[in-house]
Amino acid sequence: MSNYRYRGEPEERVFGALPEGDYQFVVTEIDEPYTNPKSGNDVLPVKLSILPQGVPVFANPWCGTDKNGDDRDGIAEFLLAINRVPKIGEEPDWKRCTGAKGKCRLKVEIAQQGSLAGKEINKVAWFHRPKQIGPSATPEQPPTYSKAQAEQTAKQTQAAAAPSNVEPDDIPF
Repeated sequence: MSNYRYRGEPEERVFGALPEGDYQFVVTEIDEPYTNPKSGNDVLPVKLSILPQGVPVFANPWCGTDKNGDDRDGIAEFLLAINRVPKIGEEPDWKRCTGAKGKCRLKVEIAQQGSLAGKEINKVAWFHRPKQIGPSATPEQPPTYSKAQAEQTAKQTQAAAAPSNVEPDDIPF
């Protein structure tokens, strides 16, 4: 008898950049934002683990003014993507962001500096917003409907529950 025990399917190892596309991720590390002395913009350093392989990708969403003078808040887009948006005017709970899941679009670029200079790397092009965000996504607070919406929903529910005289041969296909 051998000592070998099956431990499940081996993980696929990924070397180099992932192909461009949409990926699920988990936030593995996050620091509080710092102010970039050159631009004056706030930068949020984030390390993501791209699922399912766990490939690390670094993102730096920022908030401030772009080179055209337009305001931009990439930190808010990131918080929306991971459903960790605080109330307006409040500071986010950065510790709560670790372990949060989201979806992003990755692009491939050539690294300009560091040990990977000249090699292909992944960068986050943008973060996807979930279909439903905020407190309405929790079961403790059901969504609110107008009176007309509530009546329409009740009619649809009653119609669906009513017995039907339609036989399978009567379905108009």
